[in-house]
Amino acid sequence: MRIQAFQVSLVEQTRKQLPRARQKFKASSFFTLVKIYYTRPKIHYEVWIRGKEHLIEVGLHCEADKPTNDALLAYFHTHALEIFAELGARIEIEQWTSAWSRVHEVVPYTTLDADLVDTLARKLARMISVLEPMLDAFWKSNGKPKRASKAR
Repeated sequence: MRIQAFQVSLVEQTRKQLPRARQKFKASSFFTLVKIYYTRPKIHYEVWIRGKEHLIEVGLHCEADKPTNDALLAYFHTHALEIFAELGARIEIEQWTSAWSRVHEVVPYTTLDADLVDTLARKLARMISVLEPMLDAFWKSNGKPKRASKAR
């Protein structure tokens, strides 16, 4: 299956597997990435096909400003046991770059086919079902952290 067809099918299958209230996400794809988000594009789910390595990353990426990403990373760390219980021990909660963080799993694959679409759509739908309520609770209780003031 070609990457674009794989991506379209993945988005469609993921949407079908989610509860109705979570089906109204926005999706975009380019090159080997699919991004899915609800209200904040910089806080999105990502499926990244790493073809040369035959790996696919499935996860929530926090790519907003550093204070927001740091607060989300800390929040997810406090919920790590629940996240691992719901999503499995292969999930990683980590600082990815100096400013970005992610909750993700890396899945090996052989070929891009319908079986892989089904497997990844189930993983992604489950991830959304577990992490979106946590994000909702985070935004409700914390709001968006203010940026650090610049030194003058």
